[in-house]
Amino acid sequence: MIGKIKFILYEKNYWGTGFKSRLYDRLTPESYFESMRQTVSLLSGQRDLKILDAGCGTGLLLIFLEDAFEKGCIYYGTDLLSAGLDRVKERARELGILDRVTCFQSDLSESPPLKENSIDIVITHFSIYTIFVNDKRQEALRNMYNVLRPGGLFIASCPSKNYDADQIIKESCELIRIKKGIWNAILKRLFIYPLTKRLGLNFIQYQLESGKWIAYTLEDLAGELRQVGFEVGVSKSVYAGSAHLICGHKPT
Repeated sequence: MIGKIKFILYEKNYWGTGFKSRLYDRLTPESYFESMRQTVSLLSGQRDLKILDAGCGTGLLLIFLEDAFEKGCIYYGTDLLSAGLDRVKERARELGILDRVTCFQSDLSESPPLKENSIDIVITHFSIYTIFVNDKRQEALRNMYNVLRPGGLFIASCPSKNYDADQIIKESCELIRIKKGIWNAILKRLFIYPLTKRLGLNFIQYQLESGKWIAYTLEDLAGELRQVGFEVGVSKSVYAGSAHLICGHKPT
């Protein structure tokens, strides 16, 4: 009984505790960062883009938007938890882009305080899969569709049916080895990634396997986008085969 109570408390406070303690940032696997790089690589390169990061967490995406900010982009971040948004603002201040970053606390299934047809790019990187109720998830997608301008780009990344914590760690170690050398990879494998797996990846895998969060097939994810009006474009496997990255376009 005590173990069950502890798990329920952990489940309830998983995101908030991670955001406040910065464990979420410190334990993030390199494979997750790589999926963000692949997301940003799909941006158009145009100047003065308005980007909505829907379900922004602690704003890790900001790290990979350097080129977009150099071209004058404006960033809007929305999340349900204020702890994440506090970290977004702090991160923006550290990066010297606070004047171009706006955050607001909001449930994705509620209309955001943005004008319809006003955003060029909407990114939802590992966020909508936590909305279990189908109607609420569709409402969240519809809200993102509405704020996107005609011809705008929607990029979503969501866990797949093949979500595998071990494969995510394996790919992350290989990416670290390539980027920073074998000793950095060994240190990550021995001292950081065991905590990443135990405190984060295993919990997420349990949530997916128990049906509390959504693990997608590519066909189901594409179907949800089409249902709200998106024309589905590029898709690929990311996150060590544990997630789908998919693009939707709002018709002109």
